[in-house]
Amino acid sequence: MIKSSGKRVVCTLLILGLVFSSSLSVVSQAAKKTKLKTKKITMTVGQKKKIAINGKKKKAVYRFVSSSKAKASVSKSGVVTAKKAGKVTITVKETYKKKTKKLGKTVVTIKKKDDGKKPLTTAAPSATPVATPVVTPVPQTSSQPQNTEGPKQTEDPKQTESPLETEPPVSEMKPIGPYIEDTDSSVPEGFDKVDNEVAGTVEDITYDSTVIKEDAVVKRKAKVVLPKDYSADKKYPVVYMNHGIGGDEKVFFGDKVQNLIWNAIANGDAEEMIAVFPSCCANETNNQGKYDFFSVEHYAAYNNFLNDLKECLMPYINEHYSTLTGRDNTAVCGFSMGGRVSLHIGFTLQDTFRYVGAFCPAPGIFEHNDNGVHEDGLFTSETFTLQDKYMDDTLVMIVKGTNDGTVKNFPKDYTEALTANQVPHLYFELPGGHDTSVYKPGMYNFLRRIFHRK
Repeated sequence: MIKSSGKRVVCTLLILGLVFSSSLSVVSQAAKKTKLKTKKITMTVGQKKKIAINGKKKKAVYRFVSSSKAKASVSKSGVVTAKKAGKVTITVKETYKKKTKKLGKTVVTIKKKDDGKKPLTTAAPSATPVATPVVTPVPQTSSQPQNTEGPKQTEDPKQTESPLETEPPVSEMKPIGPYIEDTDSSVPEGFDKVDNEVAGTVEDITYDSTVIKEDAVVKRKAKVVLPKDYSADKKYPVVYMNHGIGGDEKVFFGDKVQNLIWNAIANGDAEEMIAVFPSCCANETNNQGKYDFFSVEHYAAYNNFLNDLKECLMPYINEHYSTLTGRDNTAVCGFSMGGRVSLHIGFTLQDTFRYVGAFCPAPGIFEHNDNGVHEDGLFTSETFTLQDKYMDDTLVMIVKGTNDGTVKNFPKDYTEALTANQVPHLYFELPGGHDTSVYKPGMYNFLRRIFHRK
């Protein structure tokens, strides 16, 4: 009995020891918090330094955001490149287990290369000082593929930032950040009702397209939605809104989307704007029976709308209407196949579009097999991203219906790829299916976040 009791005591002590050791390990791990180590950096133009973080978590994603990329850019790994003299703040964020928190800020002070140094000239003090040479930045052109006759995009749409690249001119628009951080997806009661008191006008247009048929001009139609009291003496931003597969320029008009736009303006939620309802199936027959409904050939006509929009429709709109131009004043969005079209356009023509909305977007952004159709995909999960200079200056919104059995999980695949690529964006799952119950609230929320000036 004594021996048995002794064994029990020994076993108990061993178990307690293991538990205590494990507890210490847990406490030790819990005590090890992630902290921003580098709080201040002093650099000279052209120099590179890395921001250090203590206690990094293995599966966490760390993001570095510069307050002025013109003065200092920062890579995904936290390497800061000094470009111009001045002060910059780098905000550091950690995303872990779907939760994002700020770790803090690093203040970067950048000095000119000759700061604190004596002049190398032997001239007398009264002599004219030697000017510091100015390097003219090399203009950066888009590396995005422009030929979209087939569904596959073979080039990486993300550009590598040139060391000599400067930021675009300072924007007059409000920063995108607060609109992405706004996760409210509600809409006011009667947001899409017909209200003649706030209504503007809708005009039918016909424009020439030179990208449909080789060596030929094809007449194409669109509807232009003008705000109330539209005046040629005032200039307006423009949003291009793309319908789903099998539709044309009349679909959104029939769904009263124009009233949704006018109500958003009247409610003070959206800025005055011009909206264009095009036919985004860019083939000769404008969707009417040229190809099998679900086929690579049919889908390719939607891919070709990128060319039609850029080369033909947008120039027509800017010539015939009083528009504000440039990416700050240009948006694209759409439903279903139109959502896919909008993502294709927005992520390919990043120099042109600052706002991109996709409501229940169809498959095809990535390689897929759906409805008996296989496509290689317009992007890969790695190339579906933004250029560094637009990473924090583009509003991207993706919306999915909780009961959408048509596009299934494809919208979620898109948002997960953007998250993996650290692209700031909004993703909403709204109650409803593949219909107006989802895409109309999505549109209203998109419109209330775009075109806001300081």
